[in-house]
Amino acid sequence: MTDPTPEQRPHPGRWGSAPPDTGWRRIAALAALALFSAGCWAAWLGWDQEYYEVDGVTQGPYRPEQVIGCGACIVVASIVVFLYLRRPSTIPVVAAVAVVGFAIPWATQASTDSTGLWAVGLMFLLIGGGLGLVSVLAVVHLLRILLHSVRNNR
Repeated sequence: MTDPTPEQRPHPGRWGSAPPDTGWRRIAALAALALFSAGCWAAWLGWDQEYYEVDGVTQGPYRPEQVIGCGACIVVASIVVFLYLRRPSTIPVVAAVAVVGFAIPWATQASTDSTGLWAVGLMFLLIGGGLGLVSVLAVVHLLRILLHSVRNNR
């Protein structure tokens, strides 16, 4: 079997041919990501409401390993959904769905804060989380293109 001509090769950002897109698979993948992100909040952070002291300073309610674990799970899930959807145009959509999916349960619990600072935290969460995920997904997309070009130039 001969190598395909450049016209027959799939788009440089894709591995293989994408399945027919009816839109439903995108909606299902994004809905699953939103639910997974909300579930990450519940599993990693939603149950912990206690503050603790470290060297005489009150901290909490979340410990660093909880936040890192939760963030890592959401980043990996976002990458999986992005790779499944195979479209660079979905990068901001995937990031927004993941962040909003996490932010809704977080804000529901945080809004009981008597200081009112939860709204500032929500803004930081939405903007910082969104920009961070867009950056990660853009790097994944560029690595995918690079890997594809290296494979085709052998």
